[in-house]
Formats: sequence, structure tokens, C-alpha cells
Amino acid sequence: MSTINSKILNANCWDVLEETPDGFYDAIITDPEYDCNINVNELCRVCKGNIIVFCKPENQFFKPDEYLFWVKAQSTKNYINNCGRFVEMILVLRKGKIFNRLHWSQMIGVYDDKLIYPPEHPWQKPLSLIERLVRIYTNPDSCVLDPFFGSGQVGIACKNLGRCYVGIEQDKEYFELAQRNLGKTCVTYYWCEECGLPEEEKCNLGDT
Repeated sequence: MSTINSKILNANCWDVLEETPDGFYDAIITDPEYDCNINVNELCRVCKGNIIVFCKPENQFFKPDEYLFWVKAQSTKNYINNCGRFVEMILVLRKGKIFNRLHWSQMIGVYDDKLIYPPEHPWQKPLSLIERLVRIYTNPDSCVLDPFFGSGQVGIACKNLGRCYVGIEQDKEYFELAQRNLGKTCVTYYWCEECGLPEEEKCNLGDT
């Protein structure tokens, strides 16, 4: 059983992971910027369980064991130069033995969950979609890492489902948004640029 407290860090995730022991996390669920490069080897090093990463089809970060698909709501964008694409991919790297069977309707691999409220973050995913991934690929005693934490959707899903989470978000504005969304249930850290260590601060924003 995980003994790690749920926490959020305002830092560059690669700086934090560089100091993280091998196999420290039970799972990773994350949604990085789609045009960035991610260090898949580093994610595999710090995680002993399943790794789930959102991406666009044009930039798949690694060759997965499973492909899942999220069908987004359609929008009326300008299609003068190219056709629209309303499908995003979810890459699943299976590590360990955790795979929880749900009702068959939750296991089809193509999902069309929709946001209920206007997004707080430009790449925010529906909470129901994140919760489904948490249910399938983690256990209640798992500690889940999201190194691109954004508004904290993975943390909210873990909190709702009894999982521990660690979120890392470099952008100060979104870090503070995640603080507000998760309330008093987490410990937050500001990464000290002088010493390279986290400075702990109890989160007193929001309600439990």
C-alpha cells in the first residue's frame, strides 16, 4: 500500500523526476502538450506500473501496448487548408499486472466523454474519461503521477476514487488553479531555484 501523501509541485517535471528513485510510482496518467518531446525512458524508470499518455495521432510519443481513442466534441473551425480531426489518442504502456475489468461498455477503447462545464485549461479532458482510466489501470492503494498536471483533473479523479496522486505543474497560474480545485486534501510545494529542493506549504485554499 502506498504511504506517499497526495501533493502538488510547482516545478519542471524533469528536474523533479531526475531526483526520483526507480519504480517510485504505481502508475502515470498524463496529458502533455502535444507538440513537445517527453522522456519516455525517464517515465518508465520512475514508474513500476501502467503509463497512460494522451497525444495527437501526428505525434505519438512512443509505441504503446494499447491504443485508446477519445472522440472530442466537434467545432466550427476554419478548414480552408485541412480537414478537421476530432479524435485524440491515448497511449497505454502496460507495466505490471494491474488491469481492472469494468462493464463491457467501459472497455471498448473508443470514448466520447464530453466536458460538462467550460474548460479551465485549454487541454482539459472530461473528468469521467480520466476516472475511467484510473479505474481500469490503477488500484485503490496506487500512487498516480501526473507530470503535466494542468488544472488537476487526474488529481481530482484520484481523490474521488481513493487513490493517492502526485502532480507536477510548471506554470504558476495553472499550479494555483489546481490548488484551488483540490482544496485542503493535498500538500503543495514551490520548487526552490536556489537549492533545488521543494519548499513545503500546506494548501489552505478551497474546501475539503
